[in-house]
Amino acid sequence: MALLLGCVPPNQEKTVLRVPLYPYIPDAAGDKFNAMATRIETEFESAHPDIDLVLNPSCFKDDFYEPEQIARSLKGEGECSYDVIETDTAILGELVAEGGVRPWPQLPKNIDWHPSGVAASTHPEESVLYGVPHWLCGHFVMSRDEAVRQARTTSALVQALEARHTAVPDMAVNMLGSWNLPSLYLDAWADAKGLEGLRSAVTTSSYDPEVLQSLRAFASTCDSSGSNPCLDGTYDLEENADLPARLFAENKADATAGYSERLHVILKNLPAGESPSAIKISSAPLAEGSRPILFTDSYFLGVRCTGECEKAALEFVRYMSQSSTFEWILMSEDAPEAARVPRYLLPAALDVYEAPAVRADPFYPTLAEETRNGGPFPNSGLYGIRKQMRDAIKDELNRPITAAP
Repeated sequence: MALLLGCVPPNQEKTVLRVPLYPYIPDAAGDKFNAMATRIETEFESAHPDIDLVLNPSCFKDDFYEPEQIARSLKGEGECSYDVIETDTAILGELVAEGGVRPWPQLPKNIDWHPSGVAASTHPEESVLYGVPHWLCGHFVMSRDEAVRQARTTSALVQALEARHTAVPDMAVNMLGSWNLPSLYLDAWADAKGLEGLRSAVTTSSYDPEVLQSLRAFASTCDSSGSNPCLDGTYDLEENADLPARLFAENKADATAGYSERLHVILKNLPAGESPSAIKISSAPLAEGSRPILFTDSYFLGVRCTGECEKAALEFVRYMSQSSTFEWILMSEDAPEAARVPRYLLPAALDVYEAPAVRADPFYPTLAEETRNGGPFPNSGLYGIRKQMRDAIKDELNRPITAAP
């Protein structure tokens, strides 16, 4: 007798799939992602009643940027074991070296993947796919000025901001952090030199003078009365994570820079009566050129997740890769309708931009255009030297700007 579709045979144990989701995205509902996780689990388990999906296990305490911790848990050696984790491909090489992850057998089919996400999810030496891309990130400038939006070099950006002649700082952005400053340097290197050879810039042996000069000019837009909160740690405090975006939203800074999801904070903090259409966004010009690089958050498959676990994992990433799933997460449908503001994350699947609500949004078409040709951020090597890079680059940026030759 044939089984009814969607029914689980009596006495058949469900396959448990435990997945910590990448947490550094806007908490649109303000509930620590509970509504989002509940909807994902409900929709997924309704279509797959033989799988028990456990998102963000309560025992999870690992740092999403510590490959040794993650690998131990994926190998079942940590305090909290899980099967799949969504994290940054910047540590892909280190996760593979720790032996905690295994290649995916395939990507979900019929998806128009952004090439950068696939490249970032592929091991640089093995040419093997270790991640299923989910979110992309890039550096953007947000302002209320069309000349700032059109600036495609650092010098043009500085000039456009200076031309505003306002009483508030030109820029507010957190440039510090052991990942932030090296990432900005690598992005500036790509703007100056191109995407080819970007991996060679992941080094502590030397720093390109042209790139440093451009970054110095960019950082100088934050100077205010002899201090620079973008470099002195003011914005790097955990409690000040949203401060640069809020200052811009409240017209206390002419511009801000950061990932596209900063728009979520900005729109939530706009003065009463100001239209979101006043906000302009463009890829951040960090040197005398503009070649954006994109970071990627991907799903990694644990080394122990084989057999039925692997099948469940494949079904899970297939569900998360659907345009319909992307659409409701991007448009913050887990939040109450009256307070709903899109998350403004960048989907790793290009076809998502054609989803009705995403296509109709005032910002997403621009985000799609600004990132369409973005290249991948290096996916190995930075983890071990990032703090050394941060300290050296910070010292360089605190030197006076010299005149162009």
